[in-house]
Amino acid sequence: MNEDIRVYKTKLAIERGLIELLKQIDFKDITIKKICDQSLIGRSTFYSHYLDKYDLLEKKVKQYASEFKYEIEQRFNSMVDGKVANAIELVTDNMINHKSEISTLLTVHVISADLHKEFEKILYTTCLDYLNHQMYSSSIALAYLAELYAANSMVFLHWVLRNGKDTNIILLSNQMQDYIFNQLKTDLYKG
Repeated sequence: MNEDIRVYKTKLAIERGLIELLKQIDFKDITIKKICDQSLIGRSTFYSHYLDKYDLLEKKVKQYASEFKYEIEQRFNSMVDGKVANAIELVTDNMINHKSEISTLLTVHVISADLHKEFEKILYTTCLDYLNHQMYSSSIALAYLAELYAANSMVFLHWVLRNGKDTNIILLSNQMQDYIFNQLKTDLYKG
């Protein structure tokens, strides 16, 4: 950590204040005053770190999206035997540590900062890159399969963040993903 510990703690308090407010009210109803009151800081302190509430939200979304992208890419790059389904399960283990923040941010839909859309886009592009790299040939568009993967992964992610990990849900999700990707290895869809 290169930041002064006081700066780090102040930013952490502001970020936590935003998350707590988001659990109670819509983002559009959050003001700088409410963030400052929740964080126990003054307005000048807030403005010394962020331009406005959008800047704060964008930085939090960017932080989680960046971490998620790194994890997803690592999982896809380390996959053996095309076990695409396992990638999202392994990533959720890391996300559970920040369950409250991530769950809250996934419900905020601001054009400049939408964690749900960011996660979905990361899943889609990483999966599509993987499929293209594997040089699968299919009469089913690889983009469609990547979109299915992203949608199924997001449903799984939301469920795990709400309900915790469940072996049966993990098994079902993995079977669904494996079925889709195993079709690429068969002649079933080849035209």
